[in-house]
Amino acid sequence: MKTNALPEKTVTLWQIRLTIIAVIPVAVLASLCFLTLWLLLAAAVTAAVFCVLILWYIPALLHSYEILFPSGAIVIKCGVFLKTTHIMPFSRMVCANSLATPLARKMRLSALTLKAARSRIIIPELDEKDVRYFIDYLTREDGE
Repeated sequence: MKTNALPEKTVTLWQIRLTIIAVIPVAVLASLCFLTLWLLLAAAVTAAVFCVLILWYIPALLHSYEILFPSGAIVIKCGVFLKTTHIMPFSRMVCANSLATPLARKMRLSALTLKAARSRIIIPELDEKDVRYFIDYLTREDGE
């Protein structure tokens, strides 16, 4: 990996996903506002909440990710309100999976899931080449 942060395309991908999700409840509430004006207020509040999520919280959360590789482990720090740190030694790692939705595949991004005996870490979308490099690195370490 070139840097220890998530790529900027990841923020864009999550903003697109949330926008698609936000359209449905806002459209339903707005279309039913002829029943009562309270539904129009509910649509406005819902739209405002999604705007805050899309424009502030998602970028802040994804920019807070810091991925470090000290010798023999992976350390992931993230959080906006609650800061968390995940440490997973490579020796305890059981499985590493990558997954990509069709939209993520178009943007050449892939998420990474790391599993140990009693824990699991999900790293939001990274560049596909970084995910492949990381998985290759893990398999090379297991073979040595």
